[in-house]
Amino acid sequence: MEKVDLLVSNNVDVKASLEIWGDMDSYNENLLEFKNSLKEKLNNLKYFKDEKDCANYAILAHSMKSESKYLGFTNEAEVFLAHELKGKENDLDYITNHYQELEQTVNKMINLLDKYFSDDTKKVILIADDSNIILNFLEKNINNEFSILKAKTGSEAIDYIKNNNLYAIILDLNMPSLNGFDVLEFLKEENLLNKIPVVIITGDDTEETIKKAFSYGVLDVLNKPFSEDNIKRILTSINNFYED
Repeated sequence: MEKVDLLVSNNVDVKASLEIWGDMDSYNENLLEFKNSLKEKLNNLKYFKDEKDCANYAILAHSMKSESKYLGFTNEAEVFLAHELKGKENDLDYITNHYQELEQTVNKMINLLDKYFSDDTKKVILIADDSNIILNFLEKNINNEFSILKAKTGSEAIDYIKNNNLYAIILDLNMPSLNGFDVLEFLKEENLLNKIPVVIITGDDTEETIKKAFSYGVLDVLNKPFSEDNIKRILTSINNFYED
């Protein structure tokens, strides 16, 4: 798990952090807790931004700045510091205009830490769906031989695709911040559709939608709702993709 070179090569100051935490075990424990909190914190920041609640926005940005700094993410801490200060100044225009930069910063941290804490012996499947119920159901019913990444937007899915060696993608079509077809377009542009099997999950079973999905060369289309047996079937299809 201690892939220190991965962190150092991404400008994480592990050496300075160890002066605070003392040893790698303590550092890793706090780093993992930080990683697991990032998505919720990002969602809360967005909520405060949308509600024009600059005071609470500044408080949370301050917390993220401090935690990032203590864990060696000094460049990222500067981004959070800027948002903290602008929140204290009630500068909603700055917060709104620069929020995408903050969001990208957080997602890059998540992607890096997912790699750091990943089990390299497991094949990685990306599940992209904006429903927690679907994400959790799929994760629960996919074999333990796989490591699962979960994205709730199309843009998050693309970030994971860019930064991970994926065994397969299970992709919803209807998602915010780029939909499933946008993700398919990205895969097409990067010539990845013939290298990574993609299974579409959708509640839209119209002939037009199904036909459009298959035009990208996806492996299968699974209509919602689906069962455990459906999941076993698509996993078999994914494994067969690599045997053909």
